[in-house]
Amino acid sequence: MSRQKTQVAILSSQAEGYSSVYERLMAMSYQPILLEGLQDLYQAAVSRSIDALVLSVGSDIDFLRSAFHQKATVLLSCPVVVVIDEGNVDVAVESIRLGAFDVVTTKLSSYTFEDKLNEAVGLRQSSGFTCEAERSRQLLGLAERVAQTDVTVLINGESGTGKEVLAKHIHENSRRAEQSFVAVNCASIPESMLEDMLFGHEKGAFTGAHQRHEGLFEQAHRGTIFLDEIGEMPMILQAKILRVLQERELRRLGGNELVQLDVRVIAATNRDLAERVVEKEFREDLFYRLNVFPLQLSALRDRIEDILPIANALIKKHRKLMGRAYKFSKDTQDFLKLYPWPGNVRELENVVQRAMVLAVDGVIEIEHLLLEDYSVPSDQSKGSDQRLMAEREQAQKIMNEMAQPACEELASDAGLSDLTWKSESKVILDTLSRFSGNRKNTAEKLGISPRTLRYKLAKLKEEGVAVP
Repeated sequence: MSRQKTQVAILSSQAEGYSSVYERLMAMSYQPILLEGLQDLYQAAVSRSIDALVLSVGSDIDFLRSAFHQKATVLLSCPVVVVIDEGNVDVAVESIRLGAFDVVTTKLSSYTFEDKLNEAVGLRQSSGFTCEAERSRQLLGLAERVAQTDVTVLINGESGTGKEVLAKHIHENSRRAEQSFVAVNCASIPESMLEDMLFGHEKGAFTGAHQRHEGLFEQAHRGTIFLDEIGEMPMILQAKILRVLQERELRRLGGNELVQLDVRVIAATNRDLAERVVEKEFREDLFYRLNVFPLQLSALRDRIEDILPIANALIKKHRKLMGRAYKFSKDTQDFLKLYPWPGNVRELENVVQRAMVLAVDGVIEIEHLLLEDYSVPSDQSKGSDQRLMAEREQAQKIMNEMAQPACEELASDAGLSDLTWKSESKVILDTLSRFSGNRKNTAEKLGISPRTLRYKLAKLKEEGVAVP
């Protein structure tokens, strides 16, 4: 996330405490938000995604305590850096006891303050849930507020949007963070196995049950259980899930003992559960039990600002396996933002991994993406910006033209090095032809040096290829 979009709130016990902190934040290129009093913490928690709070208390320990109490009351979960007067050990100790990320004094250099604040912001932004788009930041703020409670959360969103990542973020920002996060996909497990996996069984409950088995609900005791694709759960199991949510207890298969549970439930679905209720395919009472705090995770195509940050995070995630650094060319960056991503983040991750294999020089070009053919459905264009849709369709056309030869090679027994060179050669020759043989313009367009271009053209000539 860019610093210009990183919002740091300032709350001070004295008017003069604002100016120095404000100037430091501006010098650091953060976006400062001035809070005039404790009551403003509520508005900040409701309407903004705050990345960090700087609390300037001087020596006022009562104000410090009131601020942390108000922060907890309004469910503001961001890290806090406390600024105190020199020598106030009691205030420093109390700050740490109340949960401050760190304490600095007014005498510390701006470099020290910057380091501490950067660490706090980095802690907040180290989650796997990457966001830049405003709607994503608002969603993250809501998720972190509800994380401070134990209410049941229902995450709605298309397949591949990152619902489990968001669920983990909620867990990691909750009081249960040190306990287990247990995830289960309700759509991928047969009904006969799903019940046993969720609720467990007693010894002798069925043939092959040689010992007691604790189900996933028990394994998540004092932690969080994530029920993905809850809309696909069979009706008979829905009744048992409802009982767990209502009574916070379960009975293992073949058992009589009631097992008490302390578990946070987060569910997710890519289906319209309200519609499923009308169709009698989902229990209405369970729907209302799950839908206590709904969160809507937008499709990737609707949060374009998130695409490149997520793609770069995926490169960082997988580069250790590849053993080298990677980056996207400018054309590839532009293309990634234009492509509609029907498979959302899951598709993006697959594409990035494939591209990292093919980009032998570490620079990922459009032809390395090998995206499958996709046409934007007409209903997606309704109410959308027509120019953007046209650009996306053009991007898809370019991608298809570049990727098709590579896809054909993949179907053969060609090695990856041959595949990459053939795809690269086609792009070089097409670009060279587009610029009527002008080497300088071609090199600039391809993002390589003229010397590198000369080398590649010489290689093509050696292979008997006619070079413009």
